[in-house]
Amino acid sequence: MSGVKHAPGSGRSTTTAAAEPLHVVHVFFGQVRKLSPLMAELRSFSGEIRQTLIVPDYDQDPAYLAASLPEVDIRYVRMRSREWSARQTPLLKLLRFKEFTLRAMRAMRRSGGNIFVAHDMPAVLPMLPRLLSSPERVIFHAHELWTEAAENLAPGRPFWRALERFTVRHASRVIVPEPNRARIVHEEYGAPRLPGIVMNIPSDPAPCVRGTLLRERLGLDADAVCVLYQGLIGETRCVMELIDAVESLPAAVHLVLIGIGEERFMEQIRRASDRMDGRLHLLPWMNAEDLRAFTASADVGVLLYRNSGRNNFYAAPNKLYEYLFAGLPVVSSAFPGLQAVVEDGGYGACADPARPDDIARAITRALAIGAGDELARRSRNQWQWKDQADVLRGIYHETTDHAHAQ
Repeated sequence: MSGVKHAPGSGRSTTTAAAEPLHVVHVFFGQVRKLSPLMAELRSFSGEIRQTLIVPDYDQDPAYLAASLPEVDIRYVRMRSREWSARQTPLLKLLRFKEFTLRAMRAMRRSGGNIFVAHDMPAVLPMLPRLLSSPERVIFHAHELWTEAAENLAPGRPFWRALERFTVRHASRVIVPEPNRARIVHEEYGAPRLPGIVMNIPSDPAPCVRGTLLRERLGLDADAVCVLYQGLIGETRCVMELIDAVESLPAAVHLVLIGIGEERFMEQIRRASDRMDGRLHLLPWMNAEDLRAFTASADVGVLLYRNSGRNNFYAAPNKLYEYLFAGLPVVSSAFPGLQAVVEDGGYGACADPARPDDIARAITRALAIGAGDELARRSRNQWQWKDQADVLRGIYHETTDHAHAQ
């Protein structure tokens, strides 16, 4: 898409005092539609801030992105190495990192942007020349504590860890989704300033309309109880423990998994389904717009993380708020950030994610709270995307003003 519409935004003007137009270039080496915080930002700033998005050209669903982000200049980087093979061997990953770096650097030079945002560590690679020459124009949006999460990076971890420390120390600003991560990046990784905190809250959520879509889709009786997990279906999300927990509950309780996972793990799930007597249901990953009605027809939302490192221990998932905004009480891991919202706020129950009996106890407690409009209304009043957008807007304008003054 060429050209971006411009319109005055509410509040501060989209130009600095020195009349330098604000043009933010986002770089992400992944599937954009699955990175909810970036999608929320691109949607909410359309027409206010000029935005360019640079992403690889595979697994992107261009028709969906064009319809969802009509005012964003999306530049797809052709990835010939992916055309050769979709396998994910270490050698092919290295080749793809190199190809994306070179092609994204070229796209950045041609973008005309004046603020560049790297979303997670792979996007830092094409940003390196700017980090060295004009770091005042570079922002690092760390959606993860990346080197504490990407377990498959070893033996490349020392390189990524060094790059992560270099990036947070030299970028103009760092953005994270959660206060504990901000403390770690500042005090341990060496960021000169405390990172800005932009929570993973859905932008402009549709009105909460409770329904029966899950029961209708799955052919369940009206009195069936639907426990929902949505997202990555994998070992680190304690899905097998969740299955064991639901199996121990009364026969009216059903478990619904919506998402995708590696084939080997999905085969384990299918084997577990055989013993669940029709109480375990699998639905494919779906876009947020389609997912809402399914979520709003469940009775409990579950998000469990294994305590395999600080990236999980200080998890800040967007699905937490997706559940709450749909009126679902939540079952989560008993970790600090999640516990502060779920149990301290009266929105659900927390459990030891490694213990199926404790997960079952938490599900029973969450069911006693009950799903409904009141829970959705209370959570929507407490957390709003506009507050997060204000943080982003302030960081971008501050960065532009500072860069222009250099």
